[in-house]
Amino acid sequence: MQRSLKTMFLATKHVLPHMETQGDGRIVNLASIAALRMSAERPHVAYSTAKLGIVAFSKSTAIAFAKQGIRCNTVIPGLMHTPLVEHRLAKTIAGGDVGALIAKRDGAVPTGKMGTAWDVAHAVLFLVSDEGHYITGTEIVVDGGLSAAGNT
Repeated sequence: MQRSLKTMFLATKHVLPHMETQGDGRIVNLASIAALRMSAERPHVAYSTAKLGIVAFSKSTAIAFAKQGIRCNTVIPGLMHTPLVEHRLAKTIAGGDVGALIAKRDGAVPTGKMGTAWDVAHAVLFLVSDEGHYITGTEIVVDGGLSAAGNT
């Protein structure tokens, strides 16, 4: 089990008893666009499998604990402009050319730019808010339309 899936499992395992006791709870797991679309250019077998596993785990948890007032959902970020892009990915997949990597990733997104951590945070905030009270066992994809565009 890849580390990210194991982490979600363990965190949920330890928080559920407390949520059951209080009769309420909200769990939001993070996956990745890699769970929904594969890349022939950069296949991520273990990563994609783990991220799709997070989606299935969240759905299963949502169904199992819905009657106890516990909601569980997944946010699926797409291409995000984070320090990882500038510091690690630029070195490992772009030969150190940060500008070229950012331009390529921005160009892949229908909106013309990568998202930010704030875009993901706002989706999480909605899911844990009272406005999201009837939402459980689903995913919010935060990707600027990337998954809707297919594998172009």
